[in-house]
Amino acid sequence: MIKSDTINDALVYNDSAYPHRLFDAFGNNVRKFLLNGPPPADDTTNSPTEFIATAVGAGSAVTVGQTAGLPVVLTTDATEYDGLNVQVRGEQFKLVSGKPCYFGAALQVSEDTNVDLLVGLCELKTDLLKTSVAHGVLATNVEGAFFLKTDGATTLEMKVYKDGTQTFTGVASAAITKDVEHIFEIYWDGTTLKFYYDSVLISQISASLPDGDLTPSLNLRAGSANARTASISWVRCIQLR
Repeated sequence: MIKSDTINDALVYNDSAYPHRLFDAFGNNVRKFLLNGPPPADDTTNSPTEFIATAVGAGSAVTVGQTAGLPVVLTTDATEYDGLNVQVRGEQFKLVSGKPCYFGAALQVSEDTNVDLLVGLCELKTDLLKTSVAHGVLATNVEGAFFLKTDGATTLEMKVYKDGTQTFTGVASAAITKDVEHIFEIYWDGTTLKFYYDSVLISQISASLPDGDLTPSLNLRAGSANARTASISWVRCIQLR
């Protein structure tokens, strides 16, 4: 059930069962990005114009989805390491004391083992994940907080990076499952950063947090010579400044 609240002089709508989950907010101090349906797209490529997308592989693309309820689809080329780094234009969010920030995304992947997946908040960077040699985070200049699943396993990890250095990692108690929609959420309450997976609090951290400007970020890479997809249901990022 949706309920209303007031936070930092903003009108906030959240989930009565899961108060961390914000649906929308209104006020002069609100900054938000909401993807709840098909976004504006290029007439020729059908690629959403709200995103900066860096593709590796001729067949890798981010497009407006053609399936009900799944407005955006990321598709990798059929070559290991090929895929997409996709981020919302601009960096409108920051983990600042006393200024709550919510990030949430619901999506499903076509493969749960042979694929790399990053979902969360990061500084703008064209290559958050490695594109050759080894699967994982390309740590140079990475700043952010995100969920990570690397090739060869279904287990999710929660990662925090500051100035290119990993400052926190936490292993999820549940694994990702292909063709099943999962919910990835990160909530900064002003003092503590909390990771929720499928509505369950998994990890939290209060120190060594990123201090740069952040934006909603996704990265999908093939873990083998097969094309993979990530179909997105919704993405929301709301900060009450």
